[in-house]
Amino acid sequence: MFSILPASSLFPAITIAEEKSIFKGRVLDIEEKPVEGAEIFIYSSPDVRRPADFMSARTDKEGRFSVGLPTGKYWAVARLRKGTERYGPLMPGDKHSGEPVEIYLTPNSEIEKDFTVVDIREVTRLKKKIREDYIKIKGRILDKNGSPVKMVYAIANKNKVIAEMPDYLSAWTDDEGYYTLYIPRGKYYIGYATVFPPGHEYSLNTGAVFETDKSDMDIITNSE
Repeated sequence: MFSILPASSLFPAITIAEEKSIFKGRVLDIEEKPVEGAEIFIYSSPDVRRPADFMSARTDKEGRFSVGLPTGKYWAVARLRKGTERYGPLMPGDKHSGEPVEIYLTPNSEIEKDFTVVDIREVTRLKKKIREDYIKIKGRILDKNGSPVKMVYAIANKNKVIAEMPDYLSAWTDDEGYYTLYIPRGKYYIGYATVFPPGHEYSLNTGAVFETDKSDMDIITNSE
């Protein structure tokens, strides 16, 4: 069973008849151990510095959560608080998952996503490390006619062998086909996948060396 806890009395409860999609997963710590008692805060916009629109019940001993939601686009973060307060600024000792994760729920769909929560001081160190060790590749995924392709994934592989999973994978492209990939510096084959997990069903283009951020790396699909 899954349940929805309204973030406050200002937000109406969702009835069973409206629960058309499921967002579920696990909350883990930095050592990939399950975190009990964490909550998933879900927002209808990228602005997460406000009361959540929906909240999950607390995770169980296995770190699992499951939330029924209306279809739509959401942004989600996981938090674990040491105290009894469920709102307000995070305090030392509290843990959270950092930047919000964008999810898109289609009718009667089920999406699974795991979150890693760390101490707020650890998050600062991790963000610094990501900035130092990774570069950002951005662009659009387009079809042969130049039209944007939404809800597909950009991928990067260190070699051109099609394996079970690519080395790096972006979030879904938005309505305009935009994606963002974070990869270490080096040579990669950039491509795209239309499903997740990709399995062996993805395409790769010619390899290139990436040493700095690149903001115009468009990917052309085989579709029209």
